[in-house]
Amino acid sequence: MHTKLKRFFSGAAIALLTLTIGYSLLRPLHLRWGASEADLQRAMPGDLGGSRWTRAILIEAVPEQIWPWLVQFGQGRGGWYSYDWLENLLGFDIHTADQISPEYQNPQIGTPICMSGSFCPSKVHVMEPYQWFGWQATDESGQPVWTFVFGLFPEGANQTRLVVRESFDPAFMPPAAVLALEIPDVVMELKMLDTLKARAEGRSASGLVTAAEISLWLAALVASLWAGWLFLTRPAWQRPLAFFAAGLVVILLITFIFLPLWLRGLLVAPLFAGLAWRKL
Repeated sequence: MHTKLKRFFSGAAIALLTLTIGYSLLRPLHLRWGASEADLQRAMPGDLGGSRWTRAILIEAVPEQIWPWLVQFGQGRGGWYSYDWLENLLGFDIHTADQISPEYQNPQIGTPICMSGSFCPSKVHVMEPYQWFGWQATDESGQPVWTFVFGLFPEGANQTRLVVRESFDPAFMPPAAVLALEIPDVVMELKMLDTLKARAEGRSASGLVTAAEISLWLAALVASLWAGWLFLTRPAWQRPLAFFAAGLVVILLITFIFLPLWLRGLLVAPLFAGLAWRKL
């Protein structure tokens, strides 16, 4: 019992260290996921002076094909193009559109952008067709505290870079608060960019893709927990510990970098293969 308890606390410390170091290494990558140096340096409407992140994706479509999907953003409108099931666990009642809805194509400056049916902290602050679309939240005095803005930048005849930037007022959102926000934000925003790319390119929505993403994430978690259990219970603990740490790294990569499905599978499969090997 003493040995298992000692291993448990050792494993917990290793898990904390692995997750902390792993996230620290991945953080600079996900804060600028897909963004070029030009994207990072470009001024965008409503930029605030505190923390910010800029992400981008290349879409095989012209701005006129992407724009209708952007302007119907919001709860009760076109949704958030991300993990609806996760948002709805929090009661947001989000339903991502799989088609362009004419009734949501004409927002105006000041149109509310809602998070849920009863929570609409932001309003449209910029709308320049085929170029800029974004919204801001303000404090009680009316000063902007959070800006979310899309930019569309054509590349060649049939490609467009979709760039999204979030920026914060440093007094209202100190670095610690932004750090707490960025972890769930990256998960939802990378899925959003991927969904917008699919919609604008005319690829039909498939629940199987989201199901596969969730399944592979859960598989990595199961593999890591399995390795952790073997670490606690097997006399030969070194290799289970290595697979435990490797599983945590895979979880970090899948969560914060939004890897292609095939690559996620290639990362998860060796975890189970190694754990199932009879000599483990």
